[in-house]
Amino acid sequence: MYGREEAGSDINFARKNRILVAQRRFSEERIQFERDILARVQWETTTIMLERLRESEDFAWTQFTDRFRLPLIRFAQNCGLSSTEAEDATQDAMMKFVEAYRAGRYDRSRGRLGSWLFTIAYQSIRSHRRDAGRSPVQAPVVSGRTTFFSAIPDEQSARTQWDTDWDRYLLDACLHQLRSELNPTHLLAFELVAIKEVPAQTVADELGISRDTVYQIRYRALKRLSELRETLDAVEIGTG
Repeated sequence: MYGREEAGSDINFARKNRILVAQRRFSEERIQFERDILARVQWETTTIMLERLRESEDFAWTQFTDRFRLPLIRFAQNCGLSSTEAEDATQDAMMKFVEAYRAGRYDRSRGRLGSWLFTIAYQSIRSHRRDAGRSPVQAPVVSGRTTFFSAIPDEQSARTQWDTDWDRYLLDACLHQLRSELNPTHLLAFELVAIKEVPAQTVADELGISRDTVYQIRYRALKRLSELRETLDAVEIGTG
């Protein structure tokens, strides 16, 4: 009798333990689900920023400047402007962009956002250099390459510089958003295997997951990064 009671107690304890584990897993999955939904909604709602800019919303303008000010300033400085000139040129470029967008001159089907920003920014940089009394001549060639300091580069060289800076900006913004969507274990697995190039089996052993899971995490994260980049560059802008 005692043996049966003891066995029954063990069974009940095991059953309760399984229930607790299932409840904990459900709670963790629910938290992650809610986190994913919140992150995606935040990203998606910022893609209508330009539409709100069309309505002259102050908050949308603040978001717009927060998102593009630093990449544009970096580009202006790489084109030879001083810090003050770069600030002025950036402000001018952003205002001209918004004016053109409100006037309906931005056609997404004719090119990506980054390309249109480059055109406006480059024109603004040339204008500010003229206003400063220095003609926007083609940059001199030094050791077989074009320098970006001392004179405004020609348009093709400037576009190459812009493309490099813009790609870096897109990657940073998309990684920032991705990190807000992944749970800590998946984020660590992705950064180890995809960014630090740690072997998948090593990552799996360190995190206590299977190698197949590591591969799935990498695949899904890279796919999400691609989706975020497309949303960021082809539509409007992302992350707050």
